[in-house]
Amino acid sequence: MSVPEKFISCDWGTSNFRLRVIKTDTLDVLEEFQTNKGVKKVYREYLEQKKVDQGRYFSNYLVEQLSNISTSIDDKVIVASGMISSSIGMKELGYSQMPFDAFGENLFSKRLSLARNLSVLMVSGARTQDDVMRGEEVQAVGLSTLLPVQKEGVLILPGTHSKHLSFKDSKYTELNTFMTGEMFDIISNQSILRNSVTPGEMNEAAKAHFIQGVRVGAEEGYTNQLFKIRAHDLISNVDKTTAYYYLSGLLIGDELSYLKEYDSSICMAASGKINELYQLALNDLIEKKDNLIVFEEDVIEKALLIGQRKILEQYV
Repeated sequence: MSVPEKFISCDWGTSNFRLRVIKTDTLDVLEEFQTNKGVKKVYREYLEQKKVDQGRYFSNYLVEQLSNISTSIDDKVIVASGMISSSIGMKELGYSQMPFDAFGENLFSKRLSLARNLSVLMVSGARTQDDVMRGEEVQAVGLSTLLPVQKEGVLILPGTHSKHLSFKDSKYTELNTFMTGEMFDIISNQSILRNSVTPGEMNEAAKAHFIQGVRVGAEEGYTNQLFKIRAHDLISNVDKTTAYYYLSGLLIGDELSYLKEYDSSICMAASGKINELYQLALNDLIEKKDNLIVFEEDVIEKALLIGQRKILEQYV
């Protein structure tokens, strides 16, 4: 079976769902459709009904959304990554054991027939003895063509649960997850500090406080620094937006602290505001600037598609 001229990319995360029609050779996006029905929401809806099983409920939703795609494709092949292969997704796939090939050759995938001339190819995720990821492994495979993976380094994928993937000899060898984004959300919205921090635009004062937070977090961690944010609010009436960025810096600095004197390549891929914050933190902390590689946002967007195409090429 030859690689199809076009395929459908499905990125089904915890909170969002996205379909794109992709021209296989160029990775041009021919059409796109998305909803806010991530795996978590669809799974909750599945539990509220008793008519069909979990796999059928998810596949029905996927097929329904395809009606929003008008591009003609003879044999529809959907390459799906993200939480679709989790226990709360369409079909749970076990994790591939790390290390895995940087080009995805030993990631486990499974192809399911959904209807006539329609199938979905799902990817398994990856694990170590004490850590897991699902979805990021496909992005890492896509980025491998731009990384010095034949050498040694770490790829940082910031997010709610930031993933740090060590690579060496064209393999991703280790995985460490940092709950930086989730901790920031909890602390800034649900803890006693919620009254002392306020989101806002990053001006020069906020930037300076963010970098100060990065340095303190990298040197001392953050648990013994958190209440000082509250104290400064009460005693010194510190601006709540600068305190917001200081808190962000504390947590990011703590996450990145082990990299201060790292001798090998440090690569970072993120989008939007989080890209700016991690760039500021890494540029301040990393001594050997020549080791630092930060990808542009359009490269990051393309990485998932490159990874999905690699999985498709290996399957067919």
